[in-house]
Amino acid sequence: MQTGNDRTVVVTGGAGFIGSHIVAMLVREGWRVTVVDDLSGGDRANLPTGVPLIIRDIADPALLPVFGEGAFDAVIHCAAQTSVPHSVADPAYDRQVNLGGTENIVHCAKETGVGRFVFFSSGGAVYGDTTARADEMTLPAPLSPYGVHKLAAEGYVALSGLSYAILRPANVYGPRQRAGTDGGVIATFVDRLARGESLHINGDGEQVRDFVYVADVAAAVRAALSWNHSGLWNVASGAETTVNDLARQVGEALGVVPTVAYGPARAGDVRISRLSNERITRQGRWRPEYTLAQGLAAMVAARAAADVKVAD
Repeated sequence: MQTGNDRTVVVTGGAGFIGSHIVAMLVREGWRVTVVDDLSGGDRANLPTGVPLIIRDIADPALLPVFGEGAFDAVIHCAAQTSVPHSVADPAYDRQVNLGGTENIVHCAKETGVGRFVFFSSGGAVYGDTTARADEMTLPAPLSPYGVHKLAAEGYVALSGLSYAILRPANVYGPRQRAGTDGGVIATFVDRLARGESLHINGDGEQVRDFVYVADVAAAVRAALSWNHSGLWNVASGAETTVNDLARQVGEALGVVPTVAYGPARAGDVRISRLSNERITRQGRWRPEYTLAQGLAAMVAARAAADVKVAD
């Protein structure tokens, strides 16, 4: 079983929203962490003091000697092009990052004897629209180049010969998520309502999502590092929320009543995303701890604390 105790791990995309929470968790658990991030979507300030940062594209062949020097026990591959609309507008770039970049990281891991490979895929984008809760046996039906390339990248990981865990997270939210980013609907809603602005919803707001708190996702990574077998797992809250209901709940967390304007649905967006978390919870080492209301409260509190720090 992999635990901390001075083991070494590289986290790609570790300066980003999800990656930085994973890095902080690993540091607390005693891992020696190295981060690879080109800072296109991440921020050095997200990293704990003393964590080495290698600023490099994940598709860069020059990463191989970096892996060789680090002699890493594990890889957590979070780095990605995450925008569905961007993948529709520029599928070649999405393929270069999400497929080519993953192929390169897998190659580096194989060549340097990495013991465990954890890959972040996408639950919503890979499954597409789901009338029932999608489990790991549900036939994938991606609706965007992003989903297609994430699914293909899973294949590279599964065929690598490495000990691996493929995680398909639902819609992740939490502190440090940037407003205005694709997938960052909660951060955007919190930011706009906190500034007294109205909300804009693409489509009719009856899109269904599973929102999972980022601390729960980091805990799933901890669990995936500890398993001694390879496989695929959804990482989801198991709850279903419409975007309209989300707007109401964010308003409640901030003590305001939202004003909402509606616009056209976006190309490539999934309308109904329902994920089953039964397989991962049956492992007995992970289950979501945060309800949406609890996660929103934690996110609002973190924002308030950050505002106080800036004011000081």
